[in-house]
Amino acid sequence: MTSSYDESYLSDVQKNLGFFFQFMLCNMKFSPEEAQKKFLESIIPHQIEIGNPDFLCGKSGLELAKICLGNADISDKISESLSEPYCPQAEYWSGYVLAYCQWKNAITFAQILSNYSLELLLSNYNLMHEADISKINQLIMECVS
Repeated sequence: MTSSYDESYLSDVQKNLGFFFQFMLCNMKFSPEEAQKKFLESIIPHQIEIGNPDFLCGKSGLELAKICLGNADISDKISESLSEPYCPQAEYWSGYVLAYCQWKNAITFAQILSNYSLELLLSNYNLMHEADISKINQLIMECVS
């Protein structure tokens, strides 16, 4: 299988989805289930999956959150997010890993998350975040296959 976009975009997608999930979970205070549902119901996954450059590298994680949340006024949460020191944790890592798995395996985010939920991915952070990303990819793909 071949991804719909070149590997040169991957780091941007990983970073943007990392910030997206960090913002949704930490600043917006969504549960993993709520954040996963909102993400999958938005246009974001499909646009990444088809390789739309505007969604690969043209929008930040915060801009993706604004798209996902529609007309909700989140300007105060964005300001709060921008004023906090940057310290990626499990929430950022989960988006980073999801982007990699989707790209590496050329499958949809829905296929991944219906078999390996965001909550489960978050629970693997302490054990897997320092390992090579191929290890968590392998673990996820064992559940997806």
